[in-house]
Formats: sequence, C-alpha cells, structure tokens
Amino acid sequence: MTTIGAPTQIRQVEVADDFPGILAVYAANNWSHARTPERLRTAVERADLALVAVQDDVIVGFVRTMSDGAFAVYIADILVLPDRQGQGTGRELLRTVLDHYPLETFHHQVLIAERDADGFYRRMGMSAVGAFGLTAFIRTQKK
Repeated sequence: MTTIGAPTQIRQVEVADDFPGILAVYAANNWSHARTPERLRTAVERADLALVAVQDDVIVGFVRTMSDGAFAVYIADILVLPDRQGQGTGRELLRTVLDHYPLETFHHQVLIAERDADGFYRRMGMSAVGAFGLTAFIRTQKK
C-alpha cells in the first residue's frame, strides 16, 4: 500500500467491493470498456496486478497489468477520474506498478498511450519504441 499525501491511498483491488468504482472511472473517461462491464470485470479479475487509488472512500484511479512473471509486463490500462487528473494520482499509480516490476528483471515494460499522454510517460522515464529503432504493431478494430 502506498499513500499519496494524507488523503490518497494506492492499494490492490478487491474486485467484489471495488468493481463499481472501477467501472465508474472507466465511464467517466468515456472508455469503451465501460460499455461491456462483464468483460471489464473479467479483465480486472485476471490482471496480474490491479491497483486502485482511493480518496475519501472513492475510487479515483485504476491501473491493471498483464505479465509473464519473468521478463515482460504490459500496462494494459491506467486512468484517473477527469476531475482528479493533474494531481499526481496517475504518477503514483504508475510508480507503484514500475516498482512492482523492477527493470532489472522485467526488461520489457510496455504500454500503449494516447498521443496527448506522451509527455506524462516521458516524464516517468519511458521512451517511445522508435527511440530504440523498434516498431510497435497493433491489431485492433477501427474507431
């Protein structure tokens, strides 16, 4: 458990209790995951690591990962309620994830981000794959 200042706590998800708050964070950010709650719940339950940020008993942020437990981790989702963004919650969620998966062991730490989040991830010490002469590929549905 990590605490951000006095009022914010980062802790592991308790799906039965936390899922309504997690769903609310997705809905507030207008993420498509919120349109299929049963699938989102499965994703949360099957995550290697799932954390919530809580302020005054309200879930204000969420992150989940998938990992092979040996070399690689994929940070699948990280999001904060829109009215709580810019206050350090996303930074603490990501820092907690990166601490959980030390770079010395998990040398493939990957996420896919919206273009407007580029600066945030760079400030957190991450680099675009192109900086290493690599190309990332994705297969997804068109918007």
